[in-house]
Amino acid sequence: MTDDDRTSFASGAPELDRWFQRSALESQRANRAVTYVATDGQSIIGYYSIVVSAVEKAETPAKFGKPSDPRLIPCILLARLAVSQQHQGMGVGAGLFKDALERSAFLSESVAAQAMLIHAREEAAKAFYKNLAECFELPGNPLHLMIPMKWIRSNFLP
Repeated sequence: MTDDDRTSFASGAPELDRWFQRSALESQRANRAVTYVATDGQSIIGYYSIVVSAVEKAETPAKFGKPSDPRLIPCILLARLAVSQQHQGMGVGAGLFKDALERSAFLSESVAAQAMLIHAREEAAKAFYKNLAECFELPGNPLHLMIPMKWIRSNFLP
């Protein structure tokens, strides 16, 4: 990502664009988030960022976890995902999300994450994720979703 021009990226979501243009590289250098980009060979057409996170067991859906699980459930957080306006509706977002799921499944074997956590920014984003994966809403915040790592592994890893 260091050599890619982020200045002209425009997804239609100003907060996602600003963060990507101004903070993504700094966050990566400070080891706060890792950002992956998709290009068309000339420019960035989409990106996603992931971080290691955790969620209180009490905040998770009743279906998720076991009574013996610790108080904090370790997760990989899909912190941001955006696609340039001219590439929306072409499967770029689904491809980025699939890559994030696969990468998270591999990472979970090293950092022991039990789920992917997603903070959807709006109902349309929530519907996008729920259409592509088995997502559970967190009871206290229906825009926060969890995908069990077991589901990701069984659907995206050989």
